[in-house]
Order: sequence, then structure tokens, then C-alpha cells
Amino acid sequence: MKKIFKTFIIMILALVVCIPMQTIAKASTVTNMDSKKDVVVSKPWTVSFNKVLSTTTVNTTNIKVLSQDGNYIDIKVSLENNNKNVVVQPVKDYEYNKTYTLIVTDQVKSSDGKFLPSEVRMNFTTKSEPAKSEPTKPSEFTVCIDPGQYYSVIKGSSGIKAKDINLSTALKLGSILKARGFNVVYTRTTDSVAWTQSGEDDAKALIAKNANANVFLSINTNDSDVNTANGIETYYTTGLSKNKTLATFVQAELIKATQAKDRGIQVGSTTILNKTSCPSIVTYLGFLSNPAEQSLLISAQYQNNAAKAIANGLMNYAGFANTDTTYDNTLKISSIPDITGSVTVGGTYTLPKTVTAIMSNGSKQTVSVSWLKSVATSVVGSTTYYGTVVGAVINAKADITVKAAPTTSKYKVVLDPGHGGYDSGAVGPTGVMEKTVNLAIALKVGAVLTKNNVETIYTRNSDKVSWTSNVTQNLQAICDISNNAKPNYFVSIHANSADAVSASGTETYTYAGSAASSKLAQAIQTNIVNATGSTDRGIRTANYYVIKNTDATAVLVETGFISNSAQEKLLNNAAYQTKVANAIAKGILNTLGITSITY
Repeated sequence: MKKIFKTFIIMILALVVCIPMQTIAKASTVTNMDSKKDVVVSKPWTVSFNKVLSTTTVNTTNIKVLSQDGNYIDIKVSLENNNKNVVVQPVKDYEYNKTYTLIVTDQVKSSDGKFLPSEVRMNFTTKSEPAKSEPTKPSEFTVCIDPGQYYSVIKGSSGIKAKDINLSTALKLGSILKARGFNVVYTRTTDSVAWTQSGEDDAKALIAKNANANVFLSINTNDSDVNTANGIETYYTTGLSKNKTLATFVQAELIKATQAKDRGIQVGSTTILNKTSCPSIVTYLGFLSNPAEQSLLISAQYQNNAAKAIANGLMNYAGFANTDTTYDNTLKISSIPDITGSVTVGGTYTLPKTVTAIMSNGSKQTVSVSWLKSVATSVVGSTTYYGTVVGAVINAKADITVKAAPTTSKYKVVLDPGHGGYDSGAVGPTGVMEKTVNLAIALKVGAVLTKNNVETIYTRNSDKVSWTSNVTQNLQAICDISNNAKPNYFVSIHANSADAVSASGTETYTYAGSAASSKLAQAIQTNIVNATGSTDRGIRTANYYVIKNTDATAVLVETGFISNSAQEKLLNNAAYQTKVANAIAKGILNTLGITSITY
């Protein structure tokens, strides 16, 4: 064998490997040649023999290139120099900074039938990848877009498949990027692929590699056994620092565009992330298993927003100027939780400028609200206030309770503004309604009582009533308010009416047999007559339901005849109402023993 290999010459000169063909029996050994370094990735090897070769033995079975991970590389072999040279060319460039082995097996023969005496191997290592200059504009930037989950069985309750949503969104993203000047390649553009499920990730990575892509963006749709799971998340690997940067920018824009729950960026173990050599992310645009998010994911508007968000995130990542940063509102307001609050009478309550709305995807969003009126705090009671929200068909609602000021007073009075709501009471010649007059006077009475440290409770403090239209139930509800409050006095305020339009004056009623009621009635009656000059129709007894069925000392005041045009005019006058109210309040306070009165 020593004699054989003295004449066995292999030379690497320029691109040539020279192997002399011997005429002796073949050997079973392997000859390893000196390894080569810094080989260009496209380099063809020319293997030169000292004899004409048998063309049938010059093929990729007998001559091959092995990668460092044990895979054979696709090559082309051809003959030159009258069949004495074999040229070995990679079908695609070798990878940078990788080691390969060129193999010429002992099955190669000369034209006279002599085999190569032994298999010959030579290791070579390619050059390191030259540093890329950072793109300065979109036309220098290539994006590989991957509509993911082609083989996934994920689908929504409507039957829509994740892969179809991903493809639709990916194509929208590609259109946006192309319009902005980017170079775009896709892993697929239709519902058909050339790869098998097992080879999917390798095929995608190769597409990105062959395109020399600057980034790889995989678009996917999430799924969960819990149909309330929601939100957007983006995955990356720690292999490249730029992966996290890319994920951060894209995730931020997706949340801004969709207003979805931010599930954040996460380190992922998705195979494709470990296959690609450029910065790569896998983003999940929402949960197809969530009915609310499904309706969004299948909408073109939502897909457009998501695609634009990914494009904007990429622009931010690449440092490119971008002015198209606004998004369409894809969410609708489903509900606005009611606001409840309380304030002490005479205090200040400011309704909020914003409220929390529940959106169509179940998320919460702060929205501006314009209230139709401000909170009135002069009267104890509860009132509902409404506000409008732009883009919502429902109103914001605030239920505000005005509470009596803390007091050490032992006195409590229930004021009953007669009628209200559906019941107008008597109506004057010009249409003035008794219920309106009664309420205005009662509120003025209550204001004076409150100033004089008397707790005041109303059976109603607006034209809204809590009782039904059943008369008996109506009257009993009024009595129940008083009986539950356990006041010192119950004062029901009314305006009179008669067929005789000339009837006029003031009268006050009690239930027969109550000396305390008569004393209160006389005080109120006297003060009204003195304050207004109204005709004194005196103190009377009657079986009116509200003064008969209240536990407290009770009276019913008929302040004047609304059926009389002159008194109707007076009763509808704010100044006259104040005179009447102050007189009623004075009668109540004097009867309670309070003589120093604040109005």
C-alpha cells in the first residue's frame, strides 16, 4: 500500500482536486486529505483524475458532500477535460461558517474498468457570514410573512378555521408592507402548500433563508378549553436579542389597534422560532374559542387593524418614519355599569368625566361621558342622572343619593307633595298642574326645616313616584313611608279645586279626635293666612286616607284653589310659593317649640 500512495497524488490548486487513478486492486481504506478553510459558499470543486473516467460511475451516489449534521447536500456533478475532471457544484450555496466533507467513493472507475484504490475525503469549512448593513429604508428590507397553522384543526363555533383567518390577515399585511415599499415573501398565499406536516417548519425556514429575509413574522390564532380566555400574545426566542425587540414593538401596536387584553410577550418553544436564522416572532391575534373574539377575528375591519398594527410595529422596530398610525375602532360598547354615589344635603357631588365601558370583546375601556345635568344636592332623596357616550347607543347612568346632614335633632318631619307622576291632581284654567305646585312648595318647606336642624323626609322629591296607579296602594305607600320613618309630624301639601271658579282661600285638615293634629293645623293655617292674605277657610276634619292611616300627628294643607284663575296665577309664582312654604315651615317649627327660625 505504501507503494500505491507514493504515486497517489491529491492536490488542491485553485479549484482543483487531483486524484491519480491506479491500476491495482482497490483497497478498503479511506484517505483523508488536508482540510480547507474560508471556502466561499458557492465554490465548485474540480476533481482531476490521471485517467479517463467511466461516465456511468460519475454520479451523486459515488461523489457527494456531507454536512456537519450528517445530511447529504444536493449537488450537481459533471465531467470536463475529456472525462478526466469531475466538477462538484452545490445546487444551493453552502451555509456560512459550516463544515462539510467532500467524498469520492471507491466506486468511481476509469474507462478501462479500474476502481479508485480507496475512498477519498476532504473536509472544508465555509467563510463566516459577512456582516449585513442595516437597512435604511423599506426597499432594503425583506419580510417573510407566515400564515401559520396550516395543519391545525382549530376552528370557531361558526366553523371558520384558524388557518383561513391567518391567511386573510397575512395577505392584508403583505399588501400594506408592499405599499410602504417593503420586499415581501410569503410561506403560502393560498390554501395549498408543497410541504408535508413533518417538514413544515424546515420548509418555512428555507423560504425565509432563500429570500434573505430580515424578519420572519408568523400570524396565528389562539384556542382554549375555557371560552372566556381572551387577548393577544407574541412569542420569541432568546437566540437573538432582536427577537425580543421585534416582539415588543409588534405586541404594543396590536394592543393599541385592537384594544384587546394584553397577554404580553413570552419566550416560546415553537419549532419554527428555532429554525429561522433571522429575527422571528409568532403572534396570536385572539382566541377563536371565545365567541366575542371570534366575531372580531373574522371581520375584515379587525384583520385590517391587526395587519396595520404589525406593519407599524415593524416600522418602529426598523426605525423607519411612519405617519399612518391611526386605527379604526372595531369594538362596540356592550354595556356601561351604573354609577352609585351619595352626598350630604347641601354638599357638592361632581359626576365623573369618564366611565368604564364593557366592550364587545369583553374588555374594559375608559370612555368620555357628557352628563345631561349636574347633581342637585339641596333636597334629601335619590335621583338618577344620565350621560351620553360617543359611539354608544346606551347611556351612562348614575344613581346619586342625597343624604340628610348628620344631626342631633330629636325632630323629624315627613312632607308629602300631593299627587305626582301619572297623577296630575287638579288642573287650573291655564293648565297649571297641582302636582307641580305641591312639589315646589314642599321642597321649599323642607329646605327651611333642614336649615333649622329638623330631619326632613319626602314621600317624593321629583315627579317620579315609586308607587303604582292603584289609588289605594298609592295612598298606602305614602303612609308606609311616614310610618317607617316614625316622624313627629306628617304634613301633606295640596292645592284645592271646586266647580265654582270663584272659590278661594286656604284650609287645613285633620283627622277627627287628634288634639295634636289640630294644634299643628292651626299653627300652619294661621301663618299662611297672615303671610299671604289668603281667605281663611279654617281648620276642618276629614277622613282623608293619608291623615287617617299615618301613625304620626298628621295634617293636610290646601294652600289655595287652583281652579280659581287668580289663585292659579299666584300658586304658579315662585315668590308666592316661597311665602306659603315659609309659613308652613314656621307653623311646623313653632309647634315643635322652635321660635328662632333661619330661612
